[in-house]
Amino acid sequence: MSRFRNNSKPTKASSLRLIGGKHRGRKLPIPALDGLRPTSDRIRETLFNWLQFNVPGARILDLFAGTGALGLEALSRGASEAIFVEPQQVAANAIGESLHMLGQTNASVIHQSSERFLSTSPSPFDLVFIDPPFALDLWQGALNSLCQQNWLKEDALVYVECPKNQLFDIPDALSVVKDKTAGQVRYRLLKNTVAS
Repeated sequence: MSRFRNNSKPTKASSLRLIGGKHRGRKLPIPALDGLRPTSDRIRETLFNWLQFNVPGARILDLFAGTGALGLEALSRGASEAIFVEPQQVAANAIGESLHMLGQTNASVIHQSSERFLSTSPSPFDLVFIDPPFALDLWQGALNSLCQQNWLKEDALVYVECPKNQLFDIPDALSVVKDKTAGQVRYRLLKNTVAS
């Protein structure tokens, strides 16, 4: 969701365009919340090119859902199930409305913080998206919890988006598969190397 723009200008409602899969070209509303914006089309296109053989049939976790762009794109491309975790009520409601508009009954929105969600009993995922609000420095805690609490299936993939110069440690259980930058954003694909 990449919320790294911190400014006091009024935020206008906008839309998210899905770029692939059965809902390709569909536009979904994004609520007028300060700093809320989807991962760019350019980055999403690269990411889902990386993931083209991993998404169909996968169980997805969009951990810092925001606009829901990554999870919605995954559902459009054949993910079997998606869970969206988003603490901001307006954003969570908007994701729910988008799922309804698309007729996606194989997904749910959980209105709570990522920390609280990850403290519950794990049900492992094939693919996890980590794109938290850039100002809150939540990457390390999320990665550690995913690995330590068995949220990842064997060979699961974890996508991480952050500012280009953001520092955090990648847990030993994860290896870097892809690593790119676009402008001020760095995005990586990690793979779980620990058998479940």
